[in-house]
Amino acid sequence: MRVDSPGRGAKRWLADTVGLRVLYTDETVFGAAISGRCEADLHRRLAVLHDYRAKLGLQQLVTEAVAVLGRVLPHALAELRAGPERLRETWLHPRPDHVRPAYLRVEANVSDVVCQIPLAPGLIGELAAWLGAWQEGATPPAAGPARAVWDALEVCGALVATPPARAVPEPPGVRFIGHATLGVSDGAQRIVFDPFLVPRSTRYPAHWQPATPASLGRPDAVFVTHSHPDHFDTGTLLRWGPDVPVYVPAVGRESVLAIDMAARLHELGFRRVHAVGPWEHVTIGELHVETLPFFGEQPTTREVLHPEVRNVGLTYAVTYRDRRIGVFADSGRDHAGDVLNMVGAARARGTAFDTVIGGYRGFAVYPVQFLFSSVSRYLPFVPPSLWGTRQQIMCDADGLVDLAERAGARRAVPYADGGAPWFWLRGLGPDLDSQSPAAMATDPPPSHVADVARRRAHTLADGPLASPVEIAVPGVGDQLAF
Repeated sequence: MRVDSPGRGAKRWLADTVGLRVLYTDETVFGAAISGRCEADLHRRLAVLHDYRAKLGLQQLVTEAVAVLGRVLPHALAELRAGPERLRETWLHPRPDHVRPAYLRVEANVSDVVCQIPLAPGLIGELAAWLGAWQEGATPPAAGPARAVWDALEVCGALVATPPARAVPEPPGVRFIGHATLGVSDGAQRIVFDPFLVPRSTRYPAHWQPATPASLGRPDAVFVTHSHPDHFDTGTLLRWGPDVPVYVPAVGRESVLAIDMAARLHELGFRRVHAVGPWEHVTIGELHVETLPFFGEQPTTREVLHPEVRNVGLTYAVTYRDRRIGVFADSGRDHAGDVLNMVGAARARGTAFDTVIGGYRGFAVYPVQFLFSSVSRYLPFVPPSLWGTRQQIMCDADGLVDLAERAGARRAVPYADGGAPWFWLRGLGPDLDSQSPAAMATDPPPSHVADVARRRAHTLADGPLASPVEIAVPGVGDQLAF
């Protein structure tokens, strides 16, 4: 790409009030994860189950799940299957070259679509460079596909004449940015985990707004746990430009459960992408990052069809001087392993933890419920023997406290579950303004983890016994000292 010349036109910046999202054309047989068409296809094939729930309720569907799934799935999913308990390669592994970036969507006010801009094929490999330059402030490109995108952004109000607020230095520690996004600083260098930032909005008070790529500043490195869209968000990364170092789990072959994040970032023009596996080490300033295995958030906690196809991910241990924190996102247990055993093994290797930061959602569901979630594609992987068995695929509150105790940590921090209106309005995490008992039971607030830790055990003689682990519940924007 050609660098913009200061003499051509007025300088503009990408606005804090909009978010960006890349949309894909999908010409695969059954749909891919990155486009979302695999989810839409399953909902269409299993529409009868949606009708069943609407007429008789979810309880009745769960009660009769084994019989109902036995009648429905063999017919509805026949095209996806190569045998009674085998899925077709074309469904398991959609062809990556048949899924291509096609549009840049501009969103505002949580997720309202402002405009959708076509991307010329020749521009896609330069998209990170152009958007990164416009984030920092630039004049219009002279002509060509980049100019067409610039003009469309200007028309829909995504370019502004005033630079956005910039980042300020942070002391050593961990900043909770919201949902699963964390910033970790040594006072000079800063790394960010799972950056998923949403646009600012007049729906929230001026003093209570989400962080933006500009307000965070370009990090010295980004680490991603797995490819679900609330953890791997190319719209956020694009605004930091092509040279931000990004560390992602190495995905040997893109599947319906795992996006090949390294390939997809290279496709958009990112130049410093590192695909890494477990037990590797990265040093950024005084921050030493060790990559750890990722267990949990798979279709089942036990046997599964096609165990070789996984929601591929990583968890992380970050050491700063004599302190170490663990970042465990949506961890839990699956057929391949258990996060509790993994931290036990890491501790035996010398990876002791002071603080554990982990999910607590208690995403325990009967398999038929996958159809009514963001991961309906998990349902075809569940063998008939488990159709009537609830699957606890992520740590709940007790699981997070267990995890901290097993890691020998003094402190546990619940996260990866919203934390502010701009997340729960997107369906991420509990509505902390709600007093609904049903909502609290479905997706409890992080303070629930502290309640669980206070009532960890009980004896007749001594009453309730608390866990030795301290539970820290940060608000969005809070800084935790090492």
